[in-house]
Amino acid sequence: MKTIKILQAVLLITVVAMTASCSSSRGYYSQTYPRPQANFSLIISPSPGFVVQRNPDGMYYYRDQLGHIYWRGYDNRYYLDTRYVTRAYYHHQQYNDWNRYHYNGRHRR
Repeated sequence: MKTIKILQAVLLITVVAMTASCSSSRGYYSQTYPRPQANFSLIISPSPGFVVQRNPDGMYYYRDQLGHIYWRGYDNRYYLDTRYVTRAYYHHQQYNDWNRYHYNGRHRR
């Protein structure tokens, strides 16, 4: 008679442990969510309504609605400041063009 009660207790503990381990909250932590990507360009060209400002050291820059700063290059295009590049979603061709401008000695910042 004692062995039946012990078996029932072990069976009950096993069922409770299995139910607790298969709860829906466990799946929440194992899910990975994609990192939200910002969609703004590394290089922009001036257009109508493009408000450009001048820095005290003489360089021209543009600040977009999100607060990102673009510096004017010699080709009259505006290149995203280096501190914002890791936040942007871009294509490799656009990054290569941006990188060529920033690291070949043409950017004075």
